[in-house]
Amino acid sequence: MKRPKNIDKAVVDNITKFGGDLEKARYVDFFLYFKNEYDATCVEIELINLGFETEVNQSSYDDKWGCYAHKKMIVTTERLIDIGDWLEALAEKHNGNYDGWGTGIWLLIFYSLLYSKSI
Repeated sequence: MKRPKNIDKAVVDNITKFGGDLEKARYVDFFLYFKNEYDATCVEIELINLGFETEVNQSSYDDKWGCYAHKKMIVTTERLIDIGDWLEALAEKHNGNYDGWGTGIWLLIFYSLLYSKSI
């Protein structure tokens, strides 16, 4: 399933909206799903070779296998579009799906709401 091209920009915009500094490197989490452990592990190996930290596990609510990867990086819309396109192709090559990415801004959102201002 192809992800909407504007989704990466929307997420990056939300990081800055809630006070995130795009000049600072942050951990970015990527989520991929597969029908079996073998395909998930093949993708995990490729990601490890590119410097990602990874974990493969079976879903607790269906039969799919997840490959969770994260890496510390500077977040830009262009970079995440390129990585997303590459991960989408990698997942499809191994009969899986790339489900997107996220990064930890929840503390920023909490403090922004608590103090009613951006930090």
